[in-house]
Parts: sequence; C-alpha cells; structure tokens
Amino acid sequence: MKLSAYIVTLNEELRLDRTLKALKKVADEIIIVDSGSTDKTKEIAIKNGATFIFHKWKNISSQKHFAQNKCKNDWVLSLDADEVLSDELIKDIKEIKKHPTADAYKIKMRDMMPGDEKPRRFAKTYNQVRLYNRKKANMPDNLTHDRVVLGENCSVAQLESIVWHYSYVTLTQLWFKLNMYTDELVQVALKNGKQYSLWRLYTEMPVQFLKYYFIKRCCLYGKCGFWMAVSYAYFRFLKIAKWYEWKALHKSENE
Repeated sequence: MKLSAYIVTLNEELRLDRTLKALKKVADEIIIVDSGSTDKTKEIAIKNGATFIFHKWKNISSQKHFAQNKCKNDWVLSLDADEVLSDELIKDIKEIKKHPTADAYKIKMRDMMPGDEKPRRFAKTYNQVRLYNRKKANMPDNLTHDRVVLGENCSVAQLESIVWHYSYVTLTQLWFKLNMYTDELVQVALKNGKQYSLWRLYTEMPVQFLKYYFIKRCCLYGKCGFWMAVSYAYFRFLKIAKWYEWKALHKSENE
C-alpha cells in the first residue's frame, strides 16, 4: 500500500518542519498546497521532499479537496501544518500499510500547550477520520467544515495512538486564523439560511467563555487557558456579529 499525505499551508515556517520530519517516515508522497505564504514555508516543504503547489484560497474544505485530488495514491492522510504524528502512531500507520483492515481510520488529535513536551492528561482531544481510501471516502468541496465524508459501505476503524496538535503559536496568529474562519462560517450560514437570535448576539461570548474555560477544561492550563477561552468565546461571538453585520449591509437586498 502506497500512502500520500496532504497539508494546506499559509505562513507555517514555525511549525511545518516538525510536522514533515515525522510525516515523511510513513508517507510515500507529501503534497503541500499553499495559498500565498511570504515566509519560508516553501523552502521547508521542498527541503523535506514535499511537492509544493500554489492554489488561491477559497475556503478550507475547497483547499483540502484540491490537495486531496493532487495525490497520486488511493490511500491518503490528511494533516494540518500544526499536527505531528506521535512515534506510536507512526508505528501503527506502518502496520496499516502492510495489512489495512478498514477503508478509513479515525485518529485522535490532542492539544499541546506552549512549553509542553507531551500532551497533558486532560488536554482537549479531537477524533476524526484522517487516514482513508479515496475510493471509499472523500474530502468534499462544499464550503463546510473540513471533514471527510464516508461513502456507502465504508468500514471505519479507530486508532488509539495520537497526533500532537500544536495549534497555538501566538495570539496574533490565533486571532488571524479565527477572524478568517468566521468569514467563511458566515457565508455557510447565509447559504444554508441559518438564523441567529438577537439574544445570542448579547449572550454568546459570556456563555461560550464559561463553556471553554470550565467544560472544555481550559481552566487546567493556567494563564494560557484563560486567554484561549476568551479568544474562542470571542470567535463564537464574532461569527454571529458578522452575520448581523452582513444583514445590515445588505438590508435592501434582503427586503
């Protein structure tokens, strides 16, 4: 079994090298689709043997769909530039390449906090299909979240080894990412006819702060956890505020 891996990037010189060093231990091909980096992202990608392709940004799912379709092999692995395969996961993927037992595999991604050498015990964990056979599953281009869609009769297995998720670099980087993402989410909401109540505009930020800080356990990460909870709460508020802003700016069209 030959494996292609794909990553979309924009100014990822601080994180990409670590990701590619681990990834090239299992990938037979690495595709980097970049939307206009002005730092050393391209040099780092080429140094690690990746194929570097420019593609103008539309939205995250469209970018990943494009990257997936540039892969030569049926089996593909979707990663972000801030995600690093653990040693245990590298071993698991090598075994899968010898004897795949499913059409797609879910992989756990665990957040890494600044200064951490390994994930904390109660760190936030995501679980998504990232390793899959394109004949049975697909990354769609539909202006929604970047989630793999499973085809009919696609068998799925769970991997217990994890990806280390280095999502945080600086607040500047985090807020740039969240601000861009809210623009896309507003367009998705408008396309789907989604409505937000005025009550949510005023309550979303405090409610989401409490959710992130206590329920999602940001309180366990000290000062960093506090400013991350504030940032994510603002992100949720900003999505709704931008939706109301769009409605106000396009009032005549709405009427």
